[in-house]
Amino acid sequence: MNLTAQQEAAVAATGNVLVNAGAGTGKTRTLVERVVRLLLDPRDPVSLDEMLVVTFTWWPSMAKGD
Repeated sequence: MNLTAQQEAAVAATGNVLVNAGAGTGKTRTLVERVVRLLLDPRDPVSLDEMLVVTFTWWPSMAKGD
């Protein structure tokens, strides 16, 4: 996957990461790449039950009229 320098920094960071950016900037792609790398890291793999990934979009809430 081609990531920008900022996306790569978020993917490679250690510990918890908050990705906060504008629409269409690749937040979901960045999070997915980070999850994949954490799961497949041969040195220290992370299991799914140790991970929480949350994304949010305004579109569903706007459709409901909230």
